[in-house]
Amino acid sequence: MDLHAAERQLQAAQRGGDVESLDALLHPRVVAAGPDGSIFSKEDDLESYRSGALRITNLVEESLDVQEDGETGVTRTVAVVDAVQGGAVVSARLLYTRLWVREDGNWRVLAATLAPVR
Repeated sequence: MDLHAAERQLQAAQRGGDVESLDALLHPRVVAAGPDGSIFSKEDDLESYRSGALRITNLVEESLDVQEDGETGVTRTVAVVDAVQGGAVVSARLLYTRLWVREDGNWRVLAATLAPVR
């Protein structure tokens, strides 16, 4: 699978709350920074989906830029996201920047940031 397809698969897993797919697409040592500056690990992210603390109700990609360089790559996605987070309904236009690494032919996210976009 190419990196473009991996990014789209990750978005589908987020939309569907598919913890098994997210687990496969996130590197064990992934570190992410949320729009509020909070830092979270793979287990933090997976648990938010498992517990229902985070439920993405809509995620619409507006743009996607993909750059591959050997066994690493970067995706930059602008998306409109509607979610229920901690019981509160939230909507935002976000820039997801993800650093991917390829291991055994599979792309996995090693680092990510989510930032609000106007």
